[in-house]
Amino acid sequence: MLLTSTGVIPKSQLEEESALLRCKIEELNRNTVRLIAEAEKLVQETKQLSTQMKSLENASTKPTWPLMH
Repeated sequence: MLLTSTGVIPKSQLEEESALLRCKIEELNRNTVRLIAEAEKLVQETKQLSTQMKSLENASTKPTWPLMH
């Protein structure tokens, strides 16, 4: 049992709440891992898009010389 300012909490309730909190923490950890993996993918995609944009910008700023016959 736990004595609090609002009363007494039975040990079984504390164990149940503790187990529930552990499950929630594990779920948060899994979600965090998923978010990090997704963020890494987005960073890589952003780098690829940036490279493509720079390539297109360079191609559009190159002078086009008239063909000499």
